[in-house]
Amino acid sequence: MGTIATTSTQILHHTTSFTSEILSQSDIRRQIFSTLRCKLLPSDQITLKPLKLAAETLENAISTSNAAIQSSSLRVAEKLLVSYPETTFSSFLLSLIYALSNQPINSSISLLQVFYLDPSVARSELAPTLFEDLFLVHFLPVLQRFNEQRSTILSSLSQNANHDTDDYSISDVSVVVPWSKLLSKMSGDQALELKELERNYEEVLDENCRVFAKYFKEILANNDENRSVNLPDLVFKQSEKSEEVDYREEDDDNVKAKELGLKNGRYNVIYFAVAFN
Repeated sequence: MGTIATTSTQILHHTTSFTSEILSQSDIRRQIFSTLRCKLLPSDQITLKPLKLAAETLENAISTSNAAIQSSSLRVAEKLLVSYPETTFSSFLLSLIYALSNQPINSSISLLQVFYLDPSVARSELAPTLFEDLFLVHFLPVLQRFNEQRSTILSSLSQNANHDTDDYSISDVSVVVPWSKLLSKMSGDQALELKELERNYEEVLDENCRVFAKYFKEILANNDENRSVNLPDLVFKQSEKSEEVDYREEDDDNVKAKELGLKNGRYNVIYFAVAFN
């Protein structure tokens, strides 16, 4: 299955819809700002105070009905943010500032930078709907590849389950069987294999997010269409092998239960087989 090119109009449609929703709902903004503050690295703590001030200034700009005050507040907030090193938080704030300033392309580019800087947080906590609408449509071959690997791991589990009185089929294992019962039938090695598969899947998904965030930004930057922007290749393997984790140090029950749940919604590798069965 191949992927299709995306136009600047499509990108702006999805990103503008997202920023408009965030700007109209103060409770969602506060939740996202809180999440982003918690995600700051120790090295980013020097930017915490200006980030908070920029967020407060943005809130003032959103709440005021005076156009001059709003414009002034947005300029102050932007100047604060661009004066410090770039972070996921600053990029997200800039996307909202540019949206209020009627600069949709700059707003979209800043929002896409969030997916480039921290794809895991962006797709799972900040903008999962935007991820599904704009990114995930391109990643279906990746999901299928990992689903095939998942099915291979679960095939032996299904064969064992078919000998039980419950008489589950291979599709039942991934769709019908309660997760607790599935875990109870899973050997330690199977749990370890699924754990490794999920870890690999998350890393590959992150890398594809970075690749396509860059691609989308290039399309927006090429607004006058004076050059061709090639559709990037999908990533199916990690670019670098992550540090090995010896899960065998834990007992089987802990290995089976720990972090095997739904980590990133419908597209988590442990569950997405339902979409293809």
